[in-house]
Amino acid sequence: MEKIPLWMPWIRSVNVIEEEPKRKSQWLLSTNQFGRDWEFSWVATNLTPVKYQKIHWTASEGLVNTGAVRFFKRPEKNKCGVSLTISYEIPAALAPMGEALVPIVEGILQADMDRFAVYAEDYAKQFQKSKKK
Repeated sequence: MEKIPLWMPWIRSVNVIEEEPKRKSQWLLSTNQFGRDWEFSWVATNLTPVKYQKIHWTASEGLVNTGAVRFFKRPEKNKCGVSLTISYEIPAALAPMGEALVPIVEGILQADMDRFAVYAEDYAKQFQKSKKK
């Protein structure tokens, strides 16, 4: 989880909470929008995953959000599809910009998913090379 900022640059950090390493993590989001720097944090509680299909979470503290990452088979050999669904409550300080945030957040998340695809493909190639040695 700590590697998430590699493909999600607006996530400054993800730290697993040592007391509950499989269940909780502290997240820090940092971005500049509307000519101002913003920071929001939350504690994510992982929900029971569905093996090879879904990981999902809900915020138990801080910025209110919930989401899921779903994995599905693709027709190409050794390929899978990934979808991300996030629901969030707009922080009070950003409420006046409410509707203007939707395309911004969607654009950021799509770029994040594109970067994740590149990261995952590079990781898979490196993994395959290491298995051949």
